[in-house]
Amino acid sequence: MVDVVDRSIAIEEEEKRAAFAAGRVSVLKAIAVLLLILMPPALIRPTAQGKLRFDESLLAEFNAVGPDYVFIGNSMLESRIDERSLAARLGAHCCFILWTGGAESAWTHQALKNIALAGQHRPKKVFIFFRDAYLTQPTYRATDRYWWKIERLSHADEPELTRSMSASRTWQEQLEFRLGELYPVQKIRERASGTVSWLASGLATPGRVRYGASAGAKYDSLFDLDKLRSVDEADTAFGEEDLSELDFDAHVASSLLPSMLKTAKDAGVGLVFVRVQRRPSRSGPPVQRPELKDYVTKLAAYVTAGGAQFYDFNGDPELTLDHYLDGDHISPAWKTQSTELFLRRLGRSFQ
Repeated sequence: MVDVVDRSIAIEEEEKRAAFAAGRVSVLKAIAVLLLILMPPALIRPTAQGKLRFDESLLAEFNAVGPDYVFIGNSMLESRIDERSLAARLGAHCCFILWTGGAESAWTHQALKNIALAGQHRPKKVFIFFRDAYLTQPTYRATDRYWWKIERLSHADEPELTRSMSASRTWQEQLEFRLGELYPVQKIRERASGTVSWLASGLATPGRVRYGASAGAKYDSLFDLDKLRSVDEADTAFGEEDLSELDFDAHVASSLLPSMLKTAKDAGVGLVFVRVQRRPSRSGPPVQRPELKDYVTKLAAYVTAGGAQFYDFNGDPELTLDHYLDGDHISPAWKTQSTELFLRRLGRSFQ
C-alpha cells in the first residue's frame, strides 16, 4: 500500500527544488542578458580606456599663432566673427578663435584655462561669447559628445571642473551623464548625420562623393541634420520650466564663472564677456523676461567687480531680423559686417 501523505510531501519537496533551480536559472539568464546589453556599448565608447587625451595639437596651433586677442564660444561666435576680417584690421597674427558647435560654459572654461592662458604667449584680451544665463549652467551640454569635447581640453586633474560639476548636477543629470558614458547615443547620431549628408549630396551630384568622405562645406551646410529643423524651434529662449536658472545668486557660486575670473586675473589677461543678441522679431529686439533682465544686471555687476569687461549686444539697432539665418545665428552673408559692428562697439578693448 502506498502512503499517500508521504508521497504528497515528497512531491512538494521535489516541486520546491525544481522551482528553486528554475528561479536560479532565471536569475542567471537575466544577468547574462543584462551583461549582453551593457558590455558592447562599454567596449565601443571612446572613454572605455579612461579619459580622452588632452588635445596637444590645438595648443600647438595656438602657440604657432601667438595671438594678442582670443575669442572663445560656440556657433554664436563662429557665425558672428570673421577671422579674415579681424586680420585685415588688426594684423595677420592678431587673433585666434576657439569655438566648437554646441559648446557652453564647461567647455569655455577649459578652453580659457588650458589653451588661451596656457600658451607660450599671453594674449592681451580674451573675448567670451555667450547667451543669456549659460555662464552659470556648467552642466548644460556636458554629457555624451559634449563631454568628450570637454575632456579633449582637460588634463587628468581638473579640480575646479570637478567641483563645479559635483555641486551643480542633479541626480537626474548625474544619471544622464553616466548613461551617456556607457551608451554613445550622440556618437551614433553623428554617424547618422554623416550618412544623411552623404545620401543627400549623392542625390545632388551622384557618384562625386564616396561614403565617409566630406561632402564639402557647401553640401555640409545644406544637408547637415542640424540644419533640417524649424527656424522657430532653433535655439529657443527660456521656458517656464527654466526660470530657476535665471536666479543668478543661487547659481554663481557653483558655476565656473568665479574660476574664469580668477584664472584670467592670475594670468594678467583681460576678460571681456560678450552677450549675443537672440533672434529678434520684425518689430524689434527679442522680448526679455523680467527675471532675465535681473539676471543680466547682476551678471554684469559681478564680472565687472571681478575685473572683467561686459558688453551686451541685446537691443543693438543694427542687429535686425534680416541679419539672422536660423535661430540665433547670424547669416553668413552678413558675417563681415557683423565683425565690423563688433569692432566698432568694442574698439576700446583693442587699445
